[in-house]
Amino acid sequence: MGKTKYLTAPVPSDKTPAGIPYILGNELAERFSFYGMRCILVFFMTHLLANTAGELAPMTEDQSKVWFHLFVSAVYFTPLLGALISDIWLGKYRTVLFFSILYCLGYAGLAFNHTRVGLGAGLILIAIGSGVIKPCVSANVGDQFGKTNKHLMARMYSWFYFAINLGAFVSNLLIPELLDRYNATVAFGVPGGLMVLATIVFCLGRKKFVHIPRGGAAFVKECFSGEGLKAIGRLAIIYLFVAPFWALFDQMDSSWMLQAEKMNRFWLGREWLPTQIVSANPLLIMALIPVFSYAIYPVISKVFPLTALRKIGFGLFVAALCFVVPAWVEGRITGGDVFKCSSQSTVAGLEPIRLLDGKTDGTGWSSGKLDPNLPQEVVIRLRERRAWKINKVEIETATTLSVKEITAVLDQLAMERLRELTELREDSNTPQMRLDAMEKQVELLRGAVRDAKKCNSTDAARAVAQKTLGEAGESTSVLDDQRYRPREVSIFAGDFADRLLPKPLFELDEDEKKKVSNAEQYLKESGWTLLAGSVVPEGQDTQELAFEVVEATHVLVLVKSSHGADRVKIGEVRVLTSESMPEESRRFAGDVWPNVAAVGFKPSVGWLILAYVLLTSAEVMVSITCLEFSYTQAPKKMKSFIMAVFLLSISLGNTFTALVNKFIQNPDGTSKLEGPNYFWLFVGVMLVTAVLFVPVAARYKVKEHIQDEAPAG
Repeated sequence: MGKTKYLTAPVPSDKTPAGIPYILGNELAERFSFYGMRCILVFFMTHLLANTAGELAPMTEDQSKVWFHLFVSAVYFTPLLGALISDIWLGKYRTVLFFSILYCLGYAGLAFNHTRVGLGAGLILIAIGSGVIKPCVSANVGDQFGKTNKHLMARMYSWFYFAINLGAFVSNLLIPELLDRYNATVAFGVPGGLMVLATIVFCLGRKKFVHIPRGGAAFVKECFSGEGLKAIGRLAIIYLFVAPFWALFDQMDSSWMLQAEKMNRFWLGREWLPTQIVSANPLLIMALIPVFSYAIYPVISKVFPLTALRKIGFGLFVAALCFVVPAWVEGRITGGDVFKCSSQSTVAGLEPIRLLDGKTDGTGWSSGKLDPNLPQEVVIRLRERRAWKINKVEIETATTLSVKEITAVLDQLAMERLRELTELREDSNTPQMRLDAMEKQVELLRGAVRDAKKCNSTDAARAVAQKTLGEAGESTSVLDDQRYRPREVSIFAGDFADRLLPKPLFELDEDEKKKVSNAEQYLKESGWTLLAGSVVPEGQDTQELAFEVVEATHVLVLVKSSHGADRVKIGEVRVLTSESMPEESRRFAGDVWPNVAAVGFKPSVGWLILAYVLLTSAEVMVSITCLEFSYTQAPKKMKSFIMAVFLLSISLGNTFTALVNKFIQNPDGTSKLEGPNYFWLFVGVMLVTAVLFVPVAARYKVKEHIQDEAPAG
C-alpha cells in the first residue's frame, strides 16, 4: 500500500492555491469556537462560577480580569511550543490535527464542570490546543504561495483575517444569547462542537495543501545561523513595541465588557447583552479591511510611501486614542450624576463625591473651600436629564476616613508646617532651636505620609498617623471622623438645562467669592429653590429631609461641617422620587429602584461603539500588517517559529494587563485604580510606546524571504 503523495512546494500559478478554501473554512469554525467561548468567559466568572457544592461562588471583577488575561497570555505563549513541534518534529499539518483534538477536550471541561477546577482544566487544555496550532495555521497560508502568485498573498491574508472575524462576529452574537436563554453547558458546548467541525474541515483539505517539509536539524541550523538570529533579533524589537497594543486590544472581553454592563445598552432598536457588544469588533473588521485596502491606504500612498512599519506606527497612535473613549465613559459612570463637584479641598489629592448606582462610594468630599463657616455643596443631576417628581433626600452622615484620606490629611499638615518653616527661616530673629524643632516636625510628618501609603487597612494607617502626630506635638483631632461630618444640611432643587445651570459656589473666582456673604441667599438668587433644611443630631448616621413634591432636573445638597472644619465628608446620597417608574425608564433602572432619580444617566453604549471603531482601525493597521510582515521577513524554514515569536507579543501584552489588575487589587476587594484612572494608565502606556516606535521603525532594514516554487511540469 503506497503512501499518499502530498505537494511539498507551491505549484507555479497565478491563481489562488487550491488549499486556501479549506484553511479559511477551518479558521472560520475554529475562531467561532474560540471567540464564542472567550466573549462569555469574564461574565461566567463574575456571575455563574460555582463551588464544589454547586453554589454560586463568582469572582470579583479584578480577579476575573487576572484569570482572563493570564489565559489569553497562555494562548499566545504556547505558539512557541507549537512552532518547535511543527518545524522540528511533526510538520504543520499533523501538529494542527493532533492538537485540535486536545483543543476539543478543553471545551468539554468548561461545558460540564462549572467550578474553578473545571474552569482551570478547560482553559489550560484550550490554551495549549489553540496556542500550539496558531502559528502553524497562519504560516500555512503563506506556504501555499510561490513567487508566481505571491502578489495574491496580502489579499489572502486579508481574507484569512476576514474568516477569523466572520466566525467571531456570528459567535459573539449567538453564544451570549445561548448563555442567557439556556445555561453555561450549552453556551460552552456549542463552541466545542464547532471546534470538532473545524478539525474535520482541516482534515478534508489534506490532499489540497502544500505540505512544506519539517525543518528538523536544518530548522535548528537556520535558527542559529547568522541570518536566522538577525531575523529573530530585528523582529523581536518590533514585537516588543506591538505588545502594549495587545494589552489594550484584549480588554474588549474584560474591562470593556464589564463597563458595558453599567451602560445604557438600548441601541439600534434593541437592548444588547453586555457580552454581545464585542461583536462590533469582527463586524467592523469585515467592513474596514476593504476600506483600508482600497481607499485609505491608496490615498495615503499618494502622499508618501506607506510601508508596513509606517502602517504599524499609525496603528499604535490610534490605539492610544481609542482608550480615551472608555476613560471618558468610566468618568461618566463613576461620576455620573454629580454635575459639578470640585476636588479643590484644603486636603490635596482628595476626589469629589461620585455617584454609582444611586450612591456615592463613601470616599468623596464635598466641593471646594469658601470659608470654614460657610456651607459647601454637591450638585446632583437627576437621571435621564429630565425633571423628576421628588419628595425626599436621604444622606448618610456616618463616614470613616480611608487610608488615602488619612494620608492626604498628613500630607496637608506637612505642607502647612513646611510653609511655616519657610516663613520662620526668612525671619532673622527666629531662634535656631525653633527652626530645628520645626524641621523635625516636617520630617516626621513626611515619614508618616510614606508609611501610611503602605498600609493595607484604615486602622493601620490611623495608628501610624496617631503615633507620628504625638511625636510631632500635633493634635490628633485632624483624624477625628466626627470633625468632618455634616452638621447643617440644606436641600435645593432646580429645573435647569445643563448649559443654563447657575455657577456653583466652588466655580466662583476669588473676587466673586468675596461678594458671597450668605450661601443660601446666593443660591436662591441664582435660581435654586430651598426645599428643606436641618441640623444633624450628634451621632446620627442618616439624615432624612422630606418636602412637598417638586419637579427638578438638579438637586443641590448644601452642607456645613461639625467643629468648624473647612471641608465636609458625606456618604451615600439618595434622591427619592414620589412617582412610579415609567415604563420607558425600566431598562435604565436595574435593581436600584426607587432611587431612580439618583441612579444616574448611564452613557449610551454607542460611545463604546466609537471606541471599537478606533480600536478596530488600529487592529487593521497593526495586526494584519504584522501577520504579513512576519511571514515575509522570516527565513524559509522558520516561518512557523517567527509567527510564534510574533504571537509572544500578544502574550506579553496580556501578561502586563494581568499584572496591572493583580497589583491594583486591595485586600478588601476594591481597586487602587478606580474609575477612569484605570483606562488613562493604558492611554499613557500606549502613547509613550507609539512615540518611541517611530525612530526604531525608521532604522529597520527590510529583507523578504518567499518560498521557492516546484519546477513546472
